[in-house]
Amino acid sequence: QHYYITNNLRMLCSVCGMLFVVLFTRLLYVLFQIHYNDTPPFLPSLPSQPVRLLTVAGSGGHTAELLQLLTAATTAPSSKTPSVNYNPRHYIVADTDKMSHNKIELFEAGYRRQVPEGYLGRIPGQSVVISKIPRAREVGQSYVSSVLTTLYSQLLCVPHVVNARPDVLLVNGPGTCIPVCVMVFLLRVLGVCKGRIVYVESICRVKTLSLSAKILVLFADHVLVQWSHLAEGNFRCKYIGRLVS
Repeated sequence: QHYYITNNLRMLCSVCGMLFVVLFTRLLYVLFQIHYNDTPPFLPSLPSQPVRLLTVAGSGGHTAELLQLLTAATTAPSSKTPSVNYNPRHYIVADTDKMSHNKIELFEAGYRRQVPEGYLGRIPGQSVVISKIPRAREVGQSYVSSVLTTLYSQLLCVPHVVNARPDVLLVNGPGTCIPVCVMVFLLRVLGVCKGRIVYVESICRVKTLSLSAKILVLFADHVLVQWSHLAEGNFRCKYIGRLVS
């Protein structure tokens, strides 16, 4: 009996070791893709299939800038029919942020009116989802206490991110976005989704990067800043022009 127990433990350790090696190799491969990619942050041409889009809205100016980004992306030359290329669209907002929720609903209602009559019904899986999670960090909250709130937010965002399985995650700075970005990155490592992360820094960040940007330069595919001098002095930051006003 002792022999069988020892043998089973050895087999279990071998399997766990192999899984670790596979996952670690996959992690290194994904990080290599991210740090040495040359793909554009937005669609360069009309895709053969709609792109599954996940975004994270923040309070006040963050949501206004995010909606400007979505307007530009869905009305670009590559988007011949508004809001169709990025579909389905899944929004995540803080559970206390009613204003952002209302702005997103108005934004989506406006886009539905622009799509030719009868076209939406021919798009497989056409949908808009708005999910709510707790804030990872309140404005002015200490970094120490924000660790616990971030972990709590991380846990509650899991089902929403798994359900979205995004091809692209577009974020622009609210603290709520960090748990979502981490979850999307993990799903990409596991091969569950494509999970390209595009981070656009707020135009208000003129002299220094936000805490979100400083974290996401490590594993986001693109970190775009609104001021050219920020790209010159910060690791992996790019300036491709003013994206919001």
